[in-house]
Amino acid sequence: MLTALERALLRPLAWTRIAFASVLLIRTTPLMRAIDPAIGSDVRPLLGWPQAGISTAAFGWVLPAAVIKILCIARTVSAASLLLGYRPLVSGLACGITGYAVVMQDVFGFTFTQTLLYLGAALLATTDCASVLSVRPEQSRSPRTSQILILAFIVSVYFWAAFCKLRRDWMDGRTLELFYQEGKLQGPLADLLLGTARRRAIAGSAVALTELALVPLLWFRKTRWIGLVMAIGVHVTIEPMARPDVFGWGMLALLLSLVPQQPNEKGVGAGY
Repeated sequence: MLTALERALLRPLAWTRIAFASVLLIRTTPLMRAIDPAIGSDVRPLLGWPQAGISTAAFGWVLPAAVIKILCIARTVSAASLLLGYRPLVSGLACGITGYAVVMQDVFGFTFTQTLLYLGAALLATTDCASVLSVRPEQSRSPRTSQILILAFIVSVYFWAAFCKLRRDWMDGRTLELFYQEGKLQGPLADLLLGTARRRAIAGSAVALTELALVPLLWFRKTRWIGLVMAIGVHVTIEPMARPDVFGWGMLALLLSLVPQQPNEKGVGAGY
């Protein structure tokens, strides 16, 4: 039987499980083409489905087309099972493993978005994400450890994103200029923020320093709301300009696990 504190700790984790698995399902199925045909152009009929052409499998380990199709289907079924909260340890790990196995069949189709989705699913599988709000609630093992694991994953994403940007060509705006000129950053907001060299330098520095600041802001409970607002602001700003696949969607789903819960009527809080 879960205590009030455990339920409060695990509810945001369950929200993340549902939202994150939904994003994964959308990205790897024809649902993506219905929502955004441009991003979903590689879903035929499932992401990674074998197509006729030259093999680009990693290490030369080429799997038969029938096996790849089975892996794609297994990945989808596992993601749906994770969304519902049915045997998350098995379904989440199966989703991550089959997802990576399919990716390895097309190394040039690798994206950081897919890594976020498959690694995230595997990590969620090891947590108490299905102790509440699931079709088959499971006994919780360690709510605090579960929360800290996902928290560590989230802040690591921002840390390495910032670390890779702490170089002169990013901070002075030259990298953003290339993206802007190539049309990879476009729209009214991009014109406003990146229209001049000075604004590009400000934007480049602001993005890198904000991502770096998110690490301590999200890690400590006293500053978490500030970090959440800043993180959401980053993704909401980048999304219309860059449309970085569903990376922003996945991060917003993960951020749900950090939403602080209010203490109940007995004064029990949900801090960690």
